[in-house]
Amino acid sequence: MPTARLDQSAIDRLNLQGLSCLIANRKRARRLARLALAAATALRYERGIAYAQVNQLWLAYYSGNAEQAEPMYQPLHARFEACGDLEGSMAIEVVLGAYASRSGDFVLAEGHFGHARALAAHLPDSLHKFMLHTRLGIDALNRGELRSGPRNFLLALDIAERFGTAAHRVNSLSNLASLQHDLGNDEDAIPLLYEALDLIGEEPLPHQSAMVSANLAMCLLASGKAREALALVEPFYDDGDDDVAVRAFVYCIAAHASILVGQLDAAQRLLLRAQAFALLGRDLGEQMHAWLVKGTLDLARGEPGAALEAFGNAHAMLGVTRFPFYEQQIYQGLATVNARLGKWETAYGFLRQHQVLFEASSKSARDSRLLMRKLEREMRKLKEERDRALELQAVRESENQKLEHLNRELAHQIMHVNSLQDSLKEQAIRDHLTGLYNRRHFEACLNAILQESNGAFPVTVVILDLDFFKAINDNYGHACGDAALVQFARLVEGQLRGSDMLCRYGGEEFCLLLREADCAAAANKMAEVASRYRQLTIRQGAHTLSGCTFSAGIAEYPRHGASGHELLMRADGALYAAKQAGRDRVLVAG
Repeated sequence: MPTARLDQSAIDRLNLQGLSCLIANRKRARRLARLALAAATALRYERGIAYAQVNQLWLAYYSGNAEQAEPMYQPLHARFEACGDLEGSMAIEVVLGAYASRSGDFVLAEGHFGHARALAAHLPDSLHKFMLHTRLGIDALNRGELRSGPRNFLLALDIAERFGTAAHRVNSLSNLASLQHDLGNDEDAIPLLYEALDLIGEEPLPHQSAMVSANLAMCLLASGKAREALALVEPFYDDGDDDVAVRAFVYCIAAHASILVGQLDAAQRLLLRAQAFALLGRDLGEQMHAWLVKGTLDLARGEPGAALEAFGNAHAMLGVTRFPFYEQQIYQGLATVNARLGKWETAYGFLRQHQVLFEASSKSARDSRLLMRKLEREMRKLKEERDRALELQAVRESENQKLEHLNRELAHQIMHVNSLQDSLKEQAIRDHLTGLYNRRHFEACLNAILQESNGAFPVTVVILDLDFFKAINDNYGHACGDAALVQFARLVEGQLRGSDMLCRYGGEEFCLLLREADCAAAANKMAEVASRYRQLTIRQGAHTLSGCTFSAGIAEYPRHGASGHELLMRADGALYAAKQAGRDRVLVAG
């Protein structure tokens, strides 16, 4: 198709076709994206250029190429803003959120997805909103927060049935099934996968076929049907799919099944392929899966030492990505291998943790079945209302307003549910008084950033304690103490970079996380904060406070510790020394 002949509407159609092909035919999607980009560039059509680049970012995501994502964010965002295109702005937030979620940076992912949800509230349903709900569901899977996943996958399925192709419906069914399996609910998962396979049987969908077959094989493995699982994935060993995450998953399942049927050499070959694709795609979930399978293989070969190392590596990754099904297997593997090594007390500890997870999984399976029934009823009711409205519209065009009202009602209910979920999630990670992050969320973010750094850049932790805070409460009342805490929090926040993080650690203690900053930079920052705090006047009712001070302790990764717990202990020790030395000072861990 000669690009010189394409006008803006033709370029828009090319971009929409490319988006639709992302799910089932990525070779065609790549060709369409190149064609649309060339035509839009020749025409200097900024909106067309931006949408073509969004499709190219999705293609890079599926092929494991993450380098081009962040540099393209600001130019693309500016292009969509200049065009006044809310849907495009939402689309770029979704794809950046997907990149961040897969790499385990859930704080960054939540930021992007939060912006996307806010924009989506003002937009009608479309394939871009299908991508949003799909990625929100997958993000919930990556985090191990599985209760919000079913609603988003069902919303994606609803959009797929109205605006998408069979490939979009298969994608949503497979995602729903995978989530149900992780919740221990194979009773719902397996019928969903067979429904997806029936759709695949009606038209050729090779990418979906590999993904759905691997998900079904995973369910069969859980029920002890290793040979049936192996037969399902064997046809997809060399199918050339460019989604490296799917290929890693297929090879992991195949390797696991081969171990269980005694084909250990074949399992080793398959595992090496799985590890290569998981690393290529920077997919932490499949990297953890591959370590789990390697530990199982080493056990089968009678190499408990190697198995212990592999299971340990899988266990270490639970801090940045959580899949309940894998988590149970990791603890079971650690219990087994420690028993083989005669470490009975350690083995018993892991076995108890496995039992706790198993009981939680049994409960979550029951809860999931109830939740699915409830969500299905809600969706069915909403669909019935919408369908009735469409029938009335076909008979009498004059009743268009009723249909629009019902659609607004549907969007309002979805917004309300999402708003409640967002509010509950935010309340769980925020301190109610200062609005800062709480200790639990801070420690989770610290562990994730240390995992990301892996020694490549310094990370500094500062624990601050307001001096003589008890005297403020005793002499002026708790309202005055609360005002001091809030104003101190606002003061420190105003001195931070976008990459820094402040939390209320407990009582009058605060904790600060400085990314890519060493102890010297942290000490300089604390000196500036201390100076401003002394000058701050705090007024509460008839009381006025000024000349306030704080003490602080600083610890730097990896100089003072290799783990979040160790860093916090060293910083706390430095804080204690600062207070013992007379307060109103900042000390670095020795």
